[in-house]
Amino acid sequence: MVKVIVYFFIAIILLEVIIRDVREKIILNKSNLGLLFLGGILGFLEGDLEERILSAALYTLPFILIYGYGSDILNKECIGMGDVKLVTSLGFLLKFNTFFDILIFLNISFITPLIYLGGKYIFLKKLDKDIAFGPFLILSYILIVIKEKLWKIVKKEEHI
Repeated sequence: MVKVIVYFFIAIILLEVIIRDVREKIILNKSNLGLLFLGGILGFLEGDLEERILSAALYTLPFILIYGYGSDILNKECIGMGDVKLVTSLGFLLKFNTFFDILIFLNISFITPLIYLGGKYIFLKKLDKDIAFGPFLILSYILIVIKEKLWKIVKKEEHI
C-alpha cells in the first residue's frame, strides 16, 4: 500500500514538472528533491538504495558532460541544470539494471525531441530555438518503467 502511495506522488510531481517546464521552461528544485525523497523511500522499502545511488550517477553522467562541454563547443546552453537534476532524480527512481537501459533512456531522450522539432517544422513551418526537455526525459523514464514491467512478465512466462 505504501508503494502505491509513493508512486501516486511520483506521478503528481512528474505531471507538475511537465506542465511547468512546457509553460515556463523551468524545473523547480522542490520537484527534484521530492522525487529524490520518494526514490529514497522506495529504496528503503525494496532494499536497493545502493543500486539507486549508482543508477542516479550513471544516468546523469552523459547529461553533465553535455551541460559542461556542449555549451563550450556551441557557445550556447545546450541543456539546463534543471534537466540535469531531473535526470538524476529519474535515475534514482530507476534502479540500475543494465547499461542497455541507460542507452535506451539516452536514445529516447535525444531522438524524441528531434522528431518533435522535425514534425513541428514540417507541419507548421515553425522552428523553436528552445524547447522544454523535461517532458522528453519523463517520457524516457515512463518507457523504461514499462519495459522493465514487460520484461518481468516475459521472464515469469519463461519459467512456466
